[in-house]
Amino acid sequence: MKTFLDKLDKLAPREKLLLALSFVCVFGFLMDRFVVSSIISRLKKTDSAIEQAKNERDYVLRLLMREKETKIEYDGIGDAIVKAASPAEAIAGMKGEVYDAAKQTGLMINAMEQRETRPKPFCDEYVLEITKFDAEMKDLIGFVYRIDSSPGMTKVVRVNITPGKTENLVTGSMLLTKRVMVVEGSSRPKPAVPAGTPPAAGLPKK
Repeated sequence: MKTFLDKLDKLAPREKLLLALSFVCVFGFLMDRFVVSSIISRLKKTDSAIEQAKNERDYVLRLLMREKETKIEYDGIGDAIVKAASPAEAIAGMKGEVYDAAKQTGLMINAMEQRETRPKPFCDEYVLEITKFDAEMKDLIGFVYRIDSSPGMTKVVRVNITPGKTENLVTGSMLLTKRVMVVEGSSRPKPAVPAGTPPAAGLPKK
């Protein structure tokens, strides 16, 4: 070590300066290679984690906002939504309501089909299409009014009509929807039929 220091002392001032500069360059290179790069890498990882946390926070906030909106919507119409024990019971109840309205107003249903159910946030929207009906215009208006004013949230969303065989008769099709919440065990018990009472007539079949 002493020999090394002696050799340094014997160097000319210009050589000592160059050696010092070389040492500084090597030290700077090592700092950049092992220290600065490591710090930059950690900062990038931290930035990435912060961005991910921000995205997750925004997603949670959107979910909370959607939950709040859904709750407000449900509070507004929740009491009016019909509950059923199964999808089959829901669509059967809807068909019964439609057939009953047709019977009361004089609208003749020639064909009716079930369409694809539309999922909603807190219930399902069932869809029926009367593919062909015949009625006088006043009976058609009465049917639509009866359906739309019913408490069970059954609605007529589309009506297509063409002139019928007579002046007052029209024929056509219509689309109806109804929101139902399927809850297991929510089916209402059917009232008992007194002895000697004939059974009610069944609904018309498609």
